[in-house]
Amino acid sequence: MTTTSSTRMAGFAVLVVLGLVGTVFGQNGAAQPGANINHLIDRPECMPDIQKYCKKQIELTPKDQLSDMTVLECLQDAGASDTETLSEGCSQAVWEVKVALTQDDRFHAALGQFCTEEIKFTQIAPCAAETKKGHALSCMMDHLTQLPKDGKCFQFLSRVQAIAFTDFRLVGTFIEKCGDYVTKLNCGAVTRDSLHKNARVAHSQGATLECLIDKFVNVPKGQEELVKSVSNDCRHEVMRIAELQSEDFHLDRPLYFACREDRERFCQEVQAGEGKVFQCLMEHREDKLMNPECGKILSERAGLIGQDAHLAHPLTKACVSEMKYYKCQLQPGFQSSMNFHLSWLLLCLENGLHNFKSQEHDLAAGKPLPVNTEKFQPFTAECQHELIVHRGFMVQEFRMSPELVMGCAQEIDKFCSPNGDIEKEGKTIHCLMQHAQARDEKYALGPQCYTALQSLMKVADIGNNYRVDKVLYASCRTLIDGKCKMDAVSEAGTLTCLMRNVDTDDMTDECEQRLVEVQYFMARDWTLDPQLYEACHVEAVSRCSALENWHLQNNPANKVDPGPQVLACLYRAGYDEEKPLSPECGKQVHRVLRTRAVRVNLIPDIEESCREALSEFCSANVAPQEEMNCLQEQFEKKDFKERYGKCYGELYKFTQLESKDTKLNRLLTRACRPVIDTYCSNLINEEIDHGDVMQCLASNKDKTEMTPKCRSYVHHFELISMRDYHFNYRFTQACENDIKSHCSAYGQDKGAVIRCLSNIMFTHRVLGENPDLSKDCKKQLRVAYLQQEQFDDKEHMNDADPTLMAKCLPDIKRLQCKTDTFEGVVECLREGFDQLNPECKAVIFDRQKIEAVENAFDDELMRQCKFDLKKFCGATTEGDTALRCLTNTKIIRVLQPGCQKIVRERLREQSRDDRLRPGLLQVCDADARTHCSEAYNKVHSQTYSEQQLGAIVSACLREKLARYNVPISPPCKSELSIIILEAEFDVQLDPMLYKACKNVIPIHCSNKIMKEGARFDTVLECLKADFYTSQIQDQECAKQIARVTQEALVDIHLDPSLHEACSVDMNRLCRDVPPGQSRIITCLMDALDVPRVTISDVCRTKLVERKKLWNVAAQTGSFVLPASLSGIYNAIAAHPERDSILAWFGGAILFVLLVGCCCGRCSKRTSSELKNR
Repeated sequence: MTTTSSTRMAGFAVLVVLGLVGTVFGQNGAAQPGANINHLIDRPECMPDIQKYCKKQIELTPKDQLSDMTVLECLQDAGASDTETLSEGCSQAVWEVKVALTQDDRFHAALGQFCTEEIKFTQIAPCAAETKKGHALSCMMDHLTQLPKDGKCFQFLSRVQAIAFTDFRLVGTFIEKCGDYVTKLNCGAVTRDSLHKNARVAHSQGATLECLIDKFVNVPKGQEELVKSVSNDCRHEVMRIAELQSEDFHLDRPLYFACREDRERFCQEVQAGEGKVFQCLMEHREDKLMNPECGKILSERAGLIGQDAHLAHPLTKACVSEMKYYKCQLQPGFQSSMNFHLSWLLLCLENGLHNFKSQEHDLAAGKPLPVNTEKFQPFTAECQHELIVHRGFMVQEFRMSPELVMGCAQEIDKFCSPNGDIEKEGKTIHCLMQHAQARDEKYALGPQCYTALQSLMKVADIGNNYRVDKVLYASCRTLIDGKCKMDAVSEAGTLTCLMRNVDTDDMTDECEQRLVEVQYFMARDWTLDPQLYEACHVEAVSRCSALENWHLQNNPANKVDPGPQVLACLYRAGYDEEKPLSPECGKQVHRVLRTRAVRVNLIPDIEESCREALSEFCSANVAPQEEMNCLQEQFEKKDFKERYGKCYGELYKFTQLESKDTKLNRLLTRACRPVIDTYCSNLINEEIDHGDVMQCLASNKDKTEMTPKCRSYVHHFELISMRDYHFNYRFTQACENDIKSHCSAYGQDKGAVIRCLSNIMFTHRVLGENPDLSKDCKKQLRVAYLQQEQFDDKEHMNDADPTLMAKCLPDIKRLQCKTDTFEGVVECLREGFDQLNPECKAVIFDRQKIEAVENAFDDELMRQCKFDLKKFCGATTEGDTALRCLTNTKIIRVLQPGCQKIVRERLREQSRDDRLRPGLLQVCDADARTHCSEAYNKVHSQTYSEQQLGAIVSACLREKLARYNVPISPPCKSELSIIILEAEFDVQLDPMLYKACKNVIPIHCSNKIMKEGARFDTVLECLKADFYTSQIQDQECAKQIARVTQEALVDIHLDPSLHEACSVDMNRLCRDVPPGQSRIITCLMDALDVPRVTISDVCRTKLVERKKLWNVAAQTGSFVLPASLSGIYNAIAAHPERDSILAWFGGAILFVLLVGCCCGRCSKRTSSELKNR
């Protein structure tokens, strides 16, 4: 423990050794500073105490050189207070020496001896002229800091000061200004100067000042008005003395005695002076070894520093030039003046520092200084260090904020001191911060307290250096030293790292709570994020009406700080691609919003607008991180929109941003990290992914990396976008104009909009009507359609397409459709199409139409046939090419079972309506318009757009094709040939045949019969065989088989069985014969009748069978007579029995000629006889 002047101040030791003050009150009687008529060292009543407490001084200094000043200092330092250890007689002797030393006549004499030069040339000259008792000493104390520290005057006054501050009766102005208030506040009686003589009182009244300080800092209940009534003069005296005390640890006697051991324990190497010991002790106030009494007094002194920034000596000395340059000089005033508070000084200096850094940032980016703007003065490292230290004190000790003490007294008492004790270690501030977030008014802060806390957060500026918040630092130390260690080079970067780890397994509950408490205030003041402020300062001012300065120090115009509105504006601007922010600012805006999107309360606009909605929907068993999802699940419902319109508006804006930037959905991106890293890594690395990551996740839901948690979050956002297409960013951007032009009547229902756009696309592509969709919209429509198909949230299946699900609900139940996926529901309804009610048929038909036009929309087909498509059809799947490829007669029979099943189902659907055959309608458009106008008009009529019409166009054209006399274009013939061949694969693909023979097939050609006989590959071949043998008794069925047989006469390729049997012979004998018009069949039949022509047995047998079959068909289904001579010629030329027909026809003509020749003379004779008459 330091007890001598030599160890307290190096200068004193030198002066003592030199004898300047070494012989004060010496035995030689020479006048020394502080000389007294009493010689304390020779007073017998003090000898035991001197021997007991001043051993070191006696050992270091010979007795003849030991001054009474040194002995007085030694005795004052003894014990926890000046009266506890000294004997009664010695205490009286000490008091007499002190009074004599500071009495005006002797004090003036000492001033004349030691301060002659200073009185001549400094402002302390008036002090020497003071005549009132104690006023000269008080005046000199006010100007002590202006004196040269190496001068005799400064050394003398410093030692006198140490004596004066142990008893404020020695400072006359204090007694005059505060005497009455000391009594009123029960701080002990102050003995008047007039009673000093012969008074037997304790010589220290440091407790009196300590009492006043305690009343000012910790206003007791019931005495609020009394404390407020203390005059400014008295407050000034208390502050003035406290300011002088704060300069040197030893001058603050209560603090010195309470903290002597702690000073030795924590601050032994710290030299006294300039408030350094106090600052050191404050830095260790949280240490468990700190003496509670010391901690209590430190808190009180911190409260005084908060009220009077003059007491913050390390800060004011380190930043003296900055205070002058940035106009932060402390303004004269008292407690009522804000410009007297430490918070005012810190805000002013921080504002200057932020302005300096902002300017440096712009210069580094190559931006020139604005016109008439000077380069700001840099801040010294010492000043910046002290700013951080004192900001830390502000967070650590709430008493340093007078506004907080006054504004939050009730809240602190109610919420933060349950046992009557104020929480230590800065926890009081965090306690208030926790209640600042409370939504229940019973636990919320009052407006005055909230404002005071907000101001403190501005002063603390935790975002700039998280270490100022020791509670936060201690709570998150594990993460900071571990996962975020790489970010430790940047304090702001470390805070961002902590936010990135919120809700992870590495985050502790304590750290998360403290972190969110800090972020809550940072989210309401954009200036508290230094990275954001530096990058966006200029644009925030120009675009978002932010204040020019970091802090509005003086506000004569009463400008309102925009507060959270600036952040909301920057959020919107950060995603504005028409007028984007600068890349650096945009990047910081995205970072801030992404880190804060983890909590609703970190997005002020949403929390303020949605408090009631949160209370109603998300108060029970909903974790804070799930609140956003909870609101989003509700906000699109009609009732929610009506009751909470403002909340809906804010959620709508945020969800739109979320649809554009998947990284805003922190829960999803974290839960889906394995899927993203494996399948979507190139997308997530984009600054803004424009919703591509969500699309990627939706398309990979069947992957093994997809966890249930990830799937649930993907379902959540899919559900949102299903209810409102605006939340599918790519789709909205690509299709907005098309939706406005064609589908505005359907509102935001994505299912209805998809159906509308699909119909537009279909009618343009197939029917040639309406303008087409834009290329980008087609692409995004396909993506949206497939997402709808793959939607697999059972609980919300109705949201996939509300219209379809409502109209088809009875059918879904009746058909017992599984609702695992929307695609499964639709596929079930398609398979049971004939049983559906008309309304359900209409909406299912809409889906069939678009999938027929664009097979890529048919997820079931593309998924089931993925392998076969790759094997047989290559990579091309545009339009209807995929299905056309798979239905090839050679391919369809070798498809995998699952693929073959779905292809068969799609072919059956096509057979029900020609609009599902886009290829047919396109190539046969002119033929249908010419030959089948009635069917053509029906297909193109809007009246029948949602109603199935059957195969009316193809049936009409097939009929014309079989007549031979109707000219059909080659492309159309080719399409019709494909349709005819399809029935060979599946008899149901010829609706008229299947309808007529539906009851015959089970009897004649059931699967069992065909399997046992093993003679036929298809049902149609079986029916033809029975028809040939006249086993088909049903006349309508026989007629349809005859029709099919007649159609096959058009081209051998339409009779697969015949074509397969005669393929070799056909290539050998009829190679040069063009296909069509039965030419190849005629060629083979001609060869059959020529004995010298060799034909294979298989082909010969099949030709003989077909010849008989054609004859039966000709008898059953009579040929239609041609309407013209050209028709007769075409019919005969195309008929396989052409030669026989021509022979009989020639014979008939010859017979007529012969008859004519024979009967001609009869006619002539008659004519002659008539003439002769």
